[in-house]
Amino acid sequence: MKRYLLAMVLALASATLCAQSQHKKLEGLWLSFVTPPDSIRVGCYYYWVNEQVDADGVRKDLQWMKDNGIQMAFLATDIRNRTRWENPWDGQRFGKNKFQSRRWWKNLRTALKTAGELGIEMVLFNCPGWSQSGGPWVRPEEAMRNWTPQGIEVCRTKQGTYVTCGPCSEEAEGLEVDKLSRTHVQRHFESFIGEILRRIPAKHRKTLSMVVIDSWERGQQNYTDSIFSLFYQRYGYQLDYTDKSHRKDLDRLISDLVATEYMGGLTQKAHEYGLRTWCEPYAHSPFPGNSISYGSQADEVGAEFWVNDSRFRKKEVDAALGAARRSGKNRVWAESFTDGSWQKPAQDDWSFEKLRPIADRYFHAGINATILHVVISQPGDDSKPAIRPWFGTFFDRRSRHAADMKPLVEYLRRCNFMLQLGQPYNEASDHRIMTDGTRIRFTDESLFEITLPDGHQEWWNPLDLSRKTTP
Repeated sequence: MKRYLLAMVLALASATLCAQSQHKKLEGLWLSFVTPPDSIRVGCYYYWVNEQVDADGVRKDLQWMKDNGIQMAFLATDIRNRTRWENPWDGQRFGKNKFQSRRWWKNLRTALKTAGELGIEMVLFNCPGWSQSGGPWVRPEEAMRNWTPQGIEVCRTKQGTYVTCGPCSEEAEGLEVDKLSRTHVQRHFESFIGEILRRIPAKHRKTLSMVVIDSWERGQQNYTDSIFSLFYQRYGYQLDYTDKSHRKDLDRLISDLVATEYMGGLTQKAHEYGLRTWCEPYAHSPFPGNSISYGSQADEVGAEFWVNDSRFRKKEVDAALGAARRSGKNRVWAESFTDGSWQKPAQDDWSFEKLRPIADRYFHAGINATILHVVISQPGDDSKPAIRPWFGTFFDRRSRHAADMKPLVEYLRRCNFMLQLGQPYNEASDHRIMTDGTRIRFTDESLFEITLPDGHQEWWNPLDLSRKTTP
């Protein structure tokens, strides 16, 4: 009887200690929820538009980001504004920040050095413009090419001009690199990112960490130098482009090469320099690849969602989520709050109240890391006109809603923190489970429901930090 009572006492004491330990962990989790750790970073796409950039403006941009909690800047150095691809120069006004001029290098060094001093993580797009991978250094024999009955030709758009990177200024525009050749892809990397790393000392780019490959917008490609030998090695027969029965095998080979040679080649070269890759593994034009295998070759993957979309961006989210799950990535980023169109430019009409429910919709879908789209570099002289995006919400220091930025970032960081904990529970996108059995669910009311292993429940509100428990 004494042994039985002793066992009961020990079991009760153990259960009490376990419960106390769980509740102590809960208190620690609450403090991290209120003020997430530095590893939880909200970033922004940071565009330099129409060469209208100056060093004082760059410093002010980055200080404003720091003051409002933005801890990452994805810098696209040469963006061309408000124009369709096929009509690039109508109505354009350009400044003095010419691509790779002395001023351009000075401003880029200023951006990287200032970001390092402020502790802002810097990420560079892998080419001028936002899409895709190309520049003036790409020779025709290194470019995206197609087999045609008339011979091998550099890929063209429907309008007949060659496929180039962009949209960017004239000096920065160049052919898109062959996506099926690791050799050509890595030479492109060396010509742009590699040159930046060689020209700007490491001490002035302390927080440079990643390279961006945006969504695929460059159409199809069916030829590379080694296509015939690669095809024969894989399938054991000679490729004949005129034989329709070869098409399925050719498409499969091209899809694999886009993943391994293009994305894999960029990632390999980035790693050699101590950098990582971030990509959006989906297309806004015909895509010769597979989003899951393609995105799996990158270190980080992201989707995109828009402000005024009537439909859910399922394609983009599924691509990023699928690539992340396939390759064991916990974070699924999103280029967030894109606005506007080629026909109707974005307006400065955002607010915290307008954007929060849109973010919540995508948190439920599996997004758990946020990149704001977009911050445009503004002139250092505030008396000069502001530079405005045609795509993207006006997330810049001269927006009339700039005061909403800090509370928005705080909200996003709290949600990102909670949704990055543990692992998905029962494959759900908005329900997580931690190693100790604690479950975290993002509810339809945009609250976080916390359930401890002993059944204790609490609901946390990332908006006003109220904390409700069960009776």
